[in-house]
Amino acid sequence: MIEVSTRMRISRPLIVTATFVLALALGGAIVAQTAPDPHRQGRALLDEVVRQVKSTFIRRDVTDDQLYAGAVKALLESAGAGCARQVASPPPPGNGRARFYAMLERVEDRCASPQRSTDDLFLAAARGMLDALGDQYTRFMDPRAYQMFQQDAQGFFYGIGIYIDVKDDFPIVVQPITNTPASRAGLRAGDRIVVVDGVSTRGMSLQEAVTRIRGREGTTVRLRIRRGEGELDVNIVRARIQITAAEGPEGLDAATRGELRRAGIGYVKLITFNHERAVEEFDRLVAEARRTGAKALIFDLRTNGGGLLDQGIRLASRFLPAGQPILHIYDRNGRQATERSRRGAKVTLPTVVLVNEFSASASEIVAGAMQDSGTATLVGVHTFGKNLIQSIVPLPMGAGAAITSAKFLTPKGQDISKKGLTPDVVVGEPEEALRAKLKGRPEAEIEQRLNQMRADQLRRGIEILKRKLQRSVRLPAAA
Repeated sequence: MIEVSTRMRISRPLIVTATFVLALALGGAIVAQTAPDPHRQGRALLDEVVRQVKSTFIRRDVTDDQLYAGAVKALLESAGAGCARQVASPPPPGNGRARFYAMLERVEDRCASPQRSTDDLFLAAARGMLDALGDQYTRFMDPRAYQMFQQDAQGFFYGIGIYIDVKDDFPIVVQPITNTPASRAGLRAGDRIVVVDGVSTRGMSLQEAVTRIRGREGTTVRLRIRRGEGELDVNIVRARIQITAAEGPEGLDAATRGELRRAGIGYVKLITFNHERAVEEFDRLVAEARRTGAKALIFDLRTNGGGLLDQGIRLASRFLPAGQPILHIYDRNGRQATERSRRGAKVTLPTVVLVNEFSASASEIVAGAMQDSGTATLVGVHTFGKNLIQSIVPLPMGAGAAITSAKFLTPKGQDISKKGLTPDVVVGEPEEALRAKLKGRPEAEIEQRLNQMRADQLRRGIEILKRKLQRSVRLPAAA
């Protein structure tokens, strides 16, 4: 997922000196202090969500009433079914904002013990506002989720070790991280997570799915996985997951490593862009490949679901001459801004980029820029097809939000939405399609065919680079 970190100033509520009223009664002095507003932070949160949506969200047709209708719906769900039955009828009069606060007052007055605290009710209402937009990539992050998001960029988290996105109304595994509880449990790219700890994930936001799957180290999460036409239940113990942004050829089999070495071809797999040191890790591995004699490069973006936009632009800048366009961004007003390649160290090696249907967002930005500029040959299958950009905004009460704020086109104006990039050399087919063809076959046979297809993609990349290296060798001229 592409996420643009934005810093903005949040106006703090005015701090007003408490007013004291001095009254004489029965010969004594009575001091009265104005009561603090228990809703001050909650009001600030909802007001800021409305402001951010009205100024940032990619669609301009969103109304306050639409947002507050979502807030009311979430408020009642959060208060609990019994409480909702007591307060929902008749609906309060007034505009959306007035109706929400009237409904909140009913909940507090009529429900002896709503299921959640007032702060929790406001956090739920803020989530409901963003859910009302109907955009699967716009999401609210409560304080814990926002803290987790910020923690990710530092390189670790507590969970099972998977990258996920939302597809066809369910969370989908984009990539299990090597040597984590998820990979050891056998989770695979393309697995749909349909239940988490007994709760259906149909229609669940990405952030809610992430929050439910993560948890304290040593605790267990129960998942139901849909793989092809079948389902399986897995129990996975959470652990501290160290995020590795990139890896070299050590993950390949010995025969392939030997072939790469003999051919003078380096190999770098970028796992995620959602890491502050993604580009530095890439640079380190490319430098290492050059030291061992690499004269060409295979850059593997398969199953890379994206991450921070700035990391994508920086990495694309490694391959494109300074000043060349990397992507065109269109905001909610239709204004275009072009991000161009930056100055700095360049990778001038002949390059093949491997992609598949799980290469998404920032991966598609980099691969699209390299394809359009002719600096690399794309090999594999159609990419994911996500051209939306989210802005990350901090909110009151320690919360945050990812709000879809723009879309992008490739340098040549390709709109990849829902169709992805078409590789220059197509090898194989989407893994789900292959699984469908092999339906009913033993799982071991299906996995063998998938591994063979992935190996074929890498082998084709090696063949392309070998030919390029042969053409670059100039023979002595005869005289």
